[in-house]
Amino acid sequence: MQDNFGHQISYLRVSITDRCNERCRYCLPQEEQEWLPRDDVLSYEEILRVIRVGAELGISKVRVTGGEPLTRRNVLWFVEQLGRIDGIDDIGISTNGTLLAKPGNEGGSLTVADCLVRSGVRTANISLDTLDRETYAQNAGRDYFDRAIAGIEAAKEAGFESVKINSVLMRGQNEHELWDLVEFARERDLLLRFIELMPVSSTEMLTDENFLSSGEARKLIEYRLGKLTPLPDFKTNGPASYFEVPES
Repeated sequence: MQDNFGHQISYLRVSITDRCNERCRYCLPQEEQEWLPRDDVLSYEEILRVIRVGAELGISKVRVTGGEPLTRRNVLWFVEQLGRIDGIDDIGISTNGTLLAKPGNEGGSLTVADCLVRSGVRTANISLDTLDRETYAQNAGRDYFDRAIAGIEAAKEAGFESVKINSVLMRGQNEHELWDLVEFARERDLLLRFIELMPVSSTEMLTDENFLSSGEARKLIEYRLGKLTPLPDFKTNGPASYFEVPES
């Protein structure tokens, strides 16, 4: 399958829900959110049917997203079925991490992260914008900091091939702890990606006041940790540019 420019399409992002257990200020309005009626959301069977057709057309990589995908009922069953589709050999999930450390099986011997890995999920992208508990609660609208950190640790223990931390850059919120996030990721052998703030809905985050560019973030990090080394050969499915942090 190719696009109009002749590029081969092998990657599919699947949002299985618009619902989320957090209320991040840059993502959702702080007032009561109106969710899609359940009848308007594709069933798991319908989603799997679309992915099977995609696999026949050359799709081999699927990323499961939301909302928060782990809030949808029976999501582990869905991921298990997804892992059985011929031709799909690379499955990832994007999550806020707050549910990864929860029991994933009936006896509680496995975490949700364990079950995802056993079903064939190879990569996990986990949102973490701050290491400060109060800032986390203020931005996420929920005091789930401990759950998020536990989810990251559960993801590492579960054995995902890659665990990436996604941090949204916000002036006045987290620019003073960018290097702390870098050290947090480095100590745990995680990939850290800083994402520029984008207007995605009617939220209280004003981009003119809170926008912090990736260039500014790089300068702040280099001021504290030293010059970053570009990694042009490090390729992923997205447009991110990767850098290596000095060891010392």
